[in-house]
Amino acid sequence: MYLLDKLFNPRSIAIVGATDKKEKVGYAIFKNIIDGGFKGKVYPVNKRIKELEGYKVFPSVLEIPDQVDLAIIAIPIIYIPEIFDQLGQKGIKTAVVISAGGRESGEKGRKIEETLKEKAKQNGIRFLGPNCLGFANTLIDLNANFGLDKPLKGKTAFISQSGALFTAIMDWALQERIGFSYAVSIGNMADIDFGDLIEYLGKKDEVETILIYMESLTEAEKFTIASRTITPKKPIIIAKSGKSEIGQKAAISHTGAIGGKDFLYSALIKRVGALRVDNVLQLFDMTDALSREPVPKGNRFVVITNAGGPGVMAADQFDKWDTQPAELSEKTMEKLNKVLPPVWSHNNPVDIIGDAPPERYREALRILFDAPEVDGIICILTPQFMTKPFESAQVFYEVSKDKKKPFYPVLLGGEKLQKARRYLEEHNIPVFETPEEAVDSMFMAWKYKYHTGLLSRDNIVLYVDRKIEVENLFSDKKRDKQLLLTELDVKNVLKVYSIPVNPTFNAKTKEDAIKIANEIGYPVVMKINSPDILHKSDAGCVFLNIQNRSEVEKAFEIIIQNALKYKKDAKINGVIVEKQVEGDFELIIGSSYDRLFRQYIMFGTGGTFVEFYKDVSFDFIPLSEISAIEMISSTKIYKLLKNGFRNKKPVEIKTLVNILMNVSVLLQSFPEIEELDINPLVIKGNQAWAVDGRIKLSLEKRKNTILV
Repeated sequence: MYLLDKLFNPRSIAIVGATDKKEKVGYAIFKNIIDGGFKGKVYPVNKRIKELEGYKVFPSVLEIPDQVDLAIIAIPIIYIPEIFDQLGQKGIKTAVVISAGGRESGEKGRKIEETLKEKAKQNGIRFLGPNCLGFANTLIDLNANFGLDKPLKGKTAFISQSGALFTAIMDWALQERIGFSYAVSIGNMADIDFGDLIEYLGKKDEVETILIYMESLTEAEKFTIASRTITPKKPIIIAKSGKSEIGQKAAISHTGAIGGKDFLYSALIKRVGALRVDNVLQLFDMTDALSREPVPKGNRFVVITNAGGPGVMAADQFDKWDTQPAELSEKTMEKLNKVLPPVWSHNNPVDIIGDAPPERYREALRILFDAPEVDGIICILTPQFMTKPFESAQVFYEVSKDKKKPFYPVLLGGEKLQKARRYLEEHNIPVFETPEEAVDSMFMAWKYKYHTGLLSRDNIVLYVDRKIEVENLFSDKKRDKQLLLTELDVKNVLKVYSIPVNPTFNAKTKEDAIKIANEIGYPVVMKINSPDILHKSDAGCVFLNIQNRSEVEKAFEIIIQNALKYKKDAKINGVIVEKQVEGDFELIIGSSYDRLFRQYIMFGTGGTFVEFYKDVSFDFIPLSEISAIEMISSTKIYKLLKNGFRNKKPVEIKTLVNILMNVSVLLQSFPEIEELDINPLVIKGNQAWAVDGRIKLSLEKRKNTILV
């Protein structure tokens, strides 16, 4: 972190590529620094010119007579490896590489970027970029970028992976009077990345909130460690682009980074206690909300309005968060009845009628702030004929200023509300333009509180228990290049790790099948046992609800015939005979390996329609009990599992938690597991059975490393 302090708080700067050509990047950076009020020393570097706007220009950094903290480089990228050697000779340990042409431009650029990284390592240099715009540190009046005007001072840090978005937001922030302590264009992250900046900026007293525009990560583990440390102390708010498949491809093309799956980004952001927003404007909505108002302690929110329509719009937005507006107690209703007209809504949203004067808002708000069943208030004001917006704004401030519940006013209108809007902003109250915006912000603030609360109780431990029988099986399979395990092998592995399975055996002959069926009891299921036939149903090699000996004999013959018809050279190990079990719910537990995120785990609604419903949640290895419970409760089927449905009994959630934890231990112990699926996991009450399963191994040697 010492070198990052040199970079962002330099006493002297060399600008390599400073020029008198006003259309060039090197000139823009030079002008922004000298005109921005920076009090340190500035050394322009250019072989072609001797003087630039009163500053002596040096032909090389080696010719600068004084010590230099930071080099900002704006020359073609092919020449920068040589410049890095010069920085090393000069003892300059930090740099900002503005130049494009790195890995985002293709294979040639990727090789140049790799050379830059090697040169930086050889010379002990930490650098920002390449392909970035630079940064601003308003604390020392340093505007070291080729963006637009100098940003205003504030206590927010902004990190952007997009240069164009960086300049757009900086310009928009000036218009909206939003200030920053630090603003950083991070570029390709060949060296300094999100994790480095979160760790550095998060420790600064001058930074209260960190905003991030992210397209991709390159070092997920570093990001995770830094974020988990910072989020309990100050919010990290992330706008992550690339949600759609097209968007993901665009992000990869734009940055040249290895993009992960978007659902894994969402899971990771949640796991570290950060807050993911849908768009850039929400970055600033949430900064406003979290910096100016208390964080809600729960998700019981009330809407008060002087117009029915906007109140309904707000209530509709609650559905997005799968929550209803708070139910007002009888005591609260009685108090409201005494101060509101008889025709008020008598419900939440609290519609206090269009002729509401400031005093009516005052009385209703006092009651709602005191109501123990309310965790936060969204207050809507529309400009009707009898409305007094400015006087109402004064009431909003007076009533809310000493309260410990968040208060989000919505001024729904234009010119007639400008004076009221300015008054609230000047008195440090966030103002929202639409009911939906306020509702989303209130719920996201609560989500931030909820997820950071989980962090404080989340005891994550890497527990490796590499059972010898499983290790021997995997070794044999990898030696024989049989990387896809049979169902029988999978169930044997699951049993070793106390993951319940229905009794399952392999029959070589019809006689074996009959004996097994008689022993485990009817009805039974019979399937082909072949590593060459993955989709057993498609091959006509699955028979259900077999009730007696003759049906076993017939099923055995047909399964073998169909298998050879489906694939005549298929290796047939026999026919699986397993106890048919009946449950109330079919679930899925799965895992896969991602280059960026490593092993991750999935839980949700299973069965044949799993891809259609997509009712699943994701997390990372290792799981704690808290994260396992959170995975389960994040799915839509959770309410049915917890409460039951019609003739289906409630499920013992602890049973599912134990299974997830055991799957986590299995995955931790064997990082060579490339894919794992348990589908369906049939469950009834406190009983569960992994009815079918799939494991695929990798020949790669992987350490027992973890993401979190």
